[in-house]
Parts: sequence; C-alpha cells; structure tokens
Amino acid sequence: MDRTTFMRLDLKTAKILTSDEARDTLLMFRHIGEDPLAIQESFKGLFPKKVAEALGELRALRRRATYKFSQGLDMYFTRPLLEQASSESVAAYRARRFADAGVKIVHDPCCGMGSDAIALARAGLKVYASDKDEVALHFAETNAAVYRAEGIQWSVADASEVIPPKGAIFLDPARRRGSRRIMDPNDWSPTPEHIGKLLEGRGAACLKLSPATDLEVLLELFPQPDEIEVISLKGEAKETLFWYGKLASGVERRATCLPDEESFAGPEHAQAPTGEIGAHIYDPDPALIRAGLLGAFAEEHGLRTIDPEIAYLTGDQVVDSPFLSGLKVLGQESLDPRKMRKLLREFKVGTLRIRKRGIAERPGALEQRFLPKSFGDRTLTLVATRIGDRHVGFLAEPHA
Repeated sequence: MDRTTFMRLDLKTAKILTSDEARDTLLMFRHIGEDPLAIQESFKGLFPKKVAEALGELRALRRRATYKFSQGLDMYFTRPLLEQASSESVAAYRARRFADAGVKIVHDPCCGMGSDAIALARAGLKVYASDKDEVALHFAETNAAVYRAEGIQWSVADASEVIPPKGAIFLDPARRRGSRRIMDPNDWSPTPEHIGKLLEGRGAACLKLSPATDLEVLLELFPQPDEIEVISLKGEAKETLFWYGKLASGVERRATCLPDEESFAGPEHAQAPTGEIGAHIYDPDPALIRAGLLGAFAEEHGLRTIDPEIAYLTGDQVVDSPFLSGLKVLGQESLDPRKMRKLLREFKVGTLRIRKRGIAERPGALEQRFLPKSFGDRTLTLVATRIGDRHVGFLAEPHA
C-alpha cells in the first residue's frame, strides 16, 4: 500500500471510515491474524479500493496509537495527525493546569485529531475547538465521542486567518507537512508572527512547541513567556510549553517528568559543576537538560558533571529521583578494545547494555567491538562517553 494514501484522505472517505459498517469491520478484524496483506485483501472484498486501503492504514495506526491513548484501538487519525497529537497522559496533565488556574473556557484553534480538546473537556472546561482540516475536525469529533467528552463546540476555521474571541487559548501549531517534520519554526502553521497576534491581550495562554528546537531559537521567535516548562514521558522529551498570564505558576523554568508527575522548578541554571567520577553515575531526564535546569538540580543534590559539555552527572551518594537513571560504577577504562575486553572479562560479562553521550559510534557497533564473545553470565551497562579529548567507558550496574 502507498504510505501516502491515508494522509491524502478526503472528507467523504473519512466519513465512510467512521460509519457503522466500517467500525464493525475494524472491530471484527481487530484481533484476527497478523498478516497485513491478507487483511488488506479482506478489506478489498468488502469496500472500494480507496476505502479498503484507508481501513488497512487505520488498523495499523490504531495499534501504534495504544502507546499514546487508552482508547487508541477505537480512535481515528491519519499518520501525521497521530504523530503530532499529544499523548493522553501529557494532555491530561496540561489540562489540569488550566483547570487549577480557574480557567472555565478555552479556545483550541489548531485542534488536529482532538486529543487536547478532549483532555480539556474531561478536566471540566468548555472548549471551542477548530481546525482548517475538515478531515481532522471530523476525526476529532468522533474521537471525543469515543472518550465521551462533552462540552466541546467544533468548527472549521484557519488559525492563520481567524483570531478567536478573547479568552484563554491553547495553541499547538502544525509542525508537519504530510509525513515530513518541519524543522524551521518560521514554516509552522500558524507562523510565529500570527501566533503573536493570537496571544495578544490574553490573560491565560499555553503554547505547545517542539522540544527538538533549541530553546533560544523559540525565545527569539515567540512572545516572551511567563514560564517555560519541558515535559518528558517515560524518559523522552515530548514538548516545550510556553505558559502565559494566570496559567504560569510563578517560576521561571520547570521540568516535569511523567508518568511520575514530578517537577523541578527554578530560575535558569544549566551548567553543573565539573569534577572527578564518583561511585555513581546518573543519566538525567531530558526535561532537566532542555529546560536549562541541570545545574540547579545537580547542585541541590550534590552532583557534578564529568565534563562541561557532557550531561552525565556523578556523585559518591545514591540519589533517588524520577529525574535520574542511576548506576553504580564498577570500573572504568579507555575505549580501547583490548583494555575494555580485559575489564569485561574481569567482571564476567555476558551481555552488555550500552549508554552513550559524546560518542558517534552506534551502540550495536560498540557492543560488537568490545564484547565479541561472552565472558560470563553477568549483564552490565557500559557508559561510553567523552571527558575532554579522552573517550572512556564506565562499567556499571543499575541501582537495586
């Protein structure tokens, strides 16, 4: 099947996909077989070719969607809509910030497949949701019904042309064109210039941005926020949020890791002190790094970096925090195959897990180079990194 077929979905086909007949067909084939070609042939025997291909694509996307949504197997989306949509837990966390700030009504003019509008409605807010893409809006309404989310008013509108009435607003500009991710914020839709107009004069606003874009670039393009928050989910940075007005909590920067719902907040302080490797090495959550709070967190917990340009932290004490993945250091050696194999042999390593920063070589290549054969039955972690001009490896085991 052409991977672009579903992304070019028209409204007529989208409505067929949400019909009772298509729903029942998808339900019937939900747990039947794993051969997508055989399933596709079955769909073609029941529906016209275009609809059958869209059903096959949707079935595959729904399986992927279960990583984001509890009701993913019953929801509707195209590939780009699913990829940009906020995960259910992230959207719910953000919606609670709106509710806790006393917001009652919110505009969501770039609603996409509806994940954020649904979360806001389930948090008790009245939501005015719109999108310029009629297919996205149709799927958003259908997804809201799946979650039994009430209190959402839907409309077709282009956020680049229409400014919603005054009131709280949530903005998630489109960062994809088809299946391609748009890296330049100036090409997002709406553009930074129009987003400035959408935010103007509002007492409460939230702007969702890509964590992959340098924070300094975002600060140059968008109105200065009252609070910056970076959210990670299960150790992966998911979004950078600019909070405005009464939605800000009174801190300059915040890092939040989900599902723990732990936050670390304060003024920007990115650079941690540098020192020798200690008894423990820590891989910090990316939210801390992206939010510019690594230095503040390190100093509060008595930790240091092993190199000013490498984000690994180290210390002589055990620090228990959802922001840290901790390892006890067993030994260290330069990343020389002969020396590293000697160390692995000494500790009877049979399986090697690789973590790396500042090293270009792929983890699989490192494992093959250092552990060409088993030296025992222990499973240990090799932290491959750089200290100054030296490439070094720390052999370690996770904290109990």
